[in-house]
Amino acid sequence: MHINLECVMYVGRGYAGAGGFEAREPYDLVFSVFKVAEGVARVFAAHGELPREAFRQICAELAGKGFHTALIERHGVERALPTGLTPPTGTERHE
Repeated sequence: MHINLECVMYVGRGYAGAGGFEAREPYDLVFSVFKVAEGVARVFAAHGELPREAFRQICAELAGKGFHTALIERHGVERALPTGLTPPTGTERHE
């Protein structure tokens, strides 16, 4: 039998200052990310301060992990945000 494990969940934390993770400082934001499909991630269960700049930073981090679309719900409305990574040609974008 051959076993294959695929990483489909991430936990993200946000810190007020640079180096917060390395210094083990208390985080100001925590959220979960689930890989919905190839290139598509759902950001959910966020707690803490989540200003627009944090959305942009989350999208940039997801682009670095190969995601082209971030599904983020805010105030009961889910939005599909482009991360900046171009989806592969011939694929539909999940919205």
